Formats: sequence, structure tokens, C-alpha cells
Amino acid sequence: ILNRMRKKAEPAYQAIRPKIEKSPVVDADETGSKVNGELQWMWTFQNKLVTYIFRDPSRGKAAIDKHFPDGFPSSILVTDRHASYFNLQTAGHQICLAHLLRNLTFLDELDPEQDWTKRMLNLLRDGIQQRKHTAFNCADYQHFKDRFDNLMQEDLNECDQKFQTLQKSLVKHQNHLFTFLQNPDVPPDNNASERTIRPLKVKQKVSGMFQSDE
Repeated sequence: ILNRMRKKAEPAYQAIRPKIEKSPVVDADETGSKVNGELQWMWTFQNKLVTYIFRDPSRGKAAIDKHFPDGFPSSILVTDRHASYFNLQTAGHQICLAHLLRNLTFLDELDPEQDWTKRMLNLLRDGIQQRKHTAFNCADYQHFKDRFDNLMQEDLNECDQKFQTLQKSLVKHQNHLFTFLQNPDVPPDNNASERTIRPLKVKQKVSGMFQSDE
């Protein structure tokens, strides 16, 4: 029954892919899943209307290229900081602030004596609150960029190496933090993508794995 339905669904599945490819905003995420005992990766790309999911043994850019060989030249890609997404052709990026808030909370608990993480947390939360409660054309993007730049210039050598690693990563992605304040269609996180892969994780939890490629 499953195989018959899979074959009947193929035309609809193939029709979804170009709708994602041409979408102005695309959320993406990936999660590990066992296939007959072997770790593989389930990738999800979605917008407000449709979701496209595929499986691949690779977690690298080559997996995405099989389905989106031209990248997403018209799309803002909303993702975590996984490197594969930043090797694609896109119109821009927004990194997931929910992931970043969790990273910062961990560091804050790791070293509660410093206040760099608290100020960084306040910056991101203030940005999210401004998006929620201020008219979009009144958002003060430069104000948030200036606060961010000041935090990135601070010396964290006295802190754990994890602080410096995160700071370097944020400098690398400095143009991808506040896209959501410049484009009203871009969310500040990729929680929507995490919701689309939740059924895959439920299946993995219940049955342990998929039993074959089919």
C-alpha cells in the first residue's frame, strides 16, 4: 500500500520542488535518521504553502545540489549556521535566532560572571520584540547593527574558548542576523522547518528507523 501511494504521489512531489525553488523566502533544516541501520539525512525545504523533504546519505552541499542544482537565486534562505546552506547561490540569508539564543544561554550558564552573553541576548530579544511590536518601516536596523558591532569588537580572551568561537562565527555571519528587520516576509527563526521534520523524528522514535531506501 505504501509503495503504491508513493508512486501515485510522485507527480505532486515533483510539482512542489519548483515552487520551493522560486519562493522569495525558504526555510530549511536537516536531521539525522537511520535507514536500515545506517545514519542518513532528511532535508526539508519549505515556505508558507508547501514542504519538500528528501533523504540523502550526505549532509553536505552535494545532497542539496541533487534537488536544487541552481541553488535559490531568488530566495532568502532561513537556516541554522550549517555551512552547506552558505555554499549555495541565494538572494540572502537569515540565521535562526532561536538556535543562537540557545547557544548564548548555554554560554551564560557556563560563565555567569561575564555579561557579554547577557548583552548579546538582550540585543537579539530586542530585535525580535521590535519586529513584533513596531511598524516594519519604523524598525531601526542601524541601531541594532551598531550594538552588534560593538559586541563583536570586545575582547573575550579571558573567557572560555567557546565564547571566542561563537564570536568569530557571528562576525562571519554579521550580514545574516537582522535580515528579518529589513524584509517583512523573513522570520527571525527557522522554527517552521523544525515543525515540518517533527513527523520524521516521531517515526524514528516509534520504529527506530526506516527499513529500506524505498
